[in-house]
Amino acid sequence: MATPDFSALPTADELAGRLDDFRTTIKNAIVKVVTELGDEADASDFDLRFLPLTLNEFDLEITSLTLNDDDVDPLTIRFGDDSDVELDELATDDLIALYQVVTDEAAENQDDED
Repeated sequence: MATPDFSALPTADELAGRLDDFRTTIKNAIVKVVTELGDEADASDFDLRFLPLTLNEFDLEITSLTLNDDDVDPLTIRFGDDSDVELDELATDDLIALYQVVTDEAAENQDDED
């Protein structure tokens, strides 16, 4: 039986660094799209699946997205129960889902303008 060779795989630290870079890229892209959408961002369209544990047990709807003058927490998401979540608190899957929704919204708004 052959011994598996794991030497080509990245280390856990390398993977964690790549994930951090990926999350930062997604967060920056979300902030950019929401900034460009301005008042056109319809928060009721946003559906997140992997909320932080403190919100996970509630059936909450996003009511607003607020841009902040803060490099650490550039966007605040407000839910129907008046709780707030920063982008960094979202799971990677939710960041990707939110990015997809805001880019779809931006594309729809662009089509409406044409």
